Amino acid sequence: MKTIVLLMSIGLLGWWQVVVPLQVIVAAVAFARGRWRLAVFSLAALAMAVAAVAAARAVVDWHPDGFGRVGVVLPSGHSALVVVAVTTVAALAWPRWSRRRIAAAAALILAVAAVMASSGHTVGDVLVGLALGGVSVLAAGGAARFRRPRRTAPA
Repeated sequence: MKTIVLLMSIGLLGWWQVVVPLQVIVAAVAFARGRWRLAVFSLAALAMAVAAVAAARAVVDWHPDGFGRVGVVLPSGHSALVVVAVTTVAALAWPRWSRRRIAAAAALILAVAAVMASSGHTVGDVLVGLALGGVSVLAAGGAARFRRPRRTAPA
């Protein structure tokens, strides 16, 4: 329960002043424990999310009327960073993923997104932010060469 409250607080804050140090600390701890893939993932996901949100904001600024019609005014960096932070902390806490743990992380991300959508961002902003964060997490997983564990056939 304490982990969920901590992640929810980080997600609601979602500011780079909170998430950047968290990602660096997770990377340092992971590297110190010999989990270099998690360290690479932590830093790569952060960098990719920041770059993706900056690029998306530049595109929206370039054509604000077109994006305003679909409800995207300013892609939510908070949403992108919460996806990165929750996924990184979940990977640190749960080295072996299960469907239940993935569902818990997804529910937490969606709960934070709902709060953000009701408190200042448009739904389009939050959805674009979540998508950018998700793409960043997937790309960072590829860069860190995370892969699903292979199941062995029963003997």
